[in-house]
Amino acid sequence: MESETEDGGVLLDVLAGLPKVAELIATIPDEQRGRALEAAEQSYLKSARELGYAEADAQQWVAAVMLHLRIAAGESSGREAEA
Repeated sequence: MESETEDGGVLLDVLAGLPKVAELIATIPDEQRGRALEAAEQSYLKSARELGYAEADAQQWVAAVMLHLRIAAGESSGREAEA
């Protein structure tokens, strides 16, 4: 029971920290912002895996988190800025 609470607490901490992460990423120059978002995504995915989430669940959770982070950081959806 302790570990379930811990796992949920870690995920809640990630969600609570999204505004600060988005604020920091928004300060990064546009040409480097994509790399910062990729690093955040890999970090969140690693955390979900380490918490024992199934790969599909981890990927789905991270995709949702990253959508919110990209919006909050002012990143356009998709990669049209690179074209």
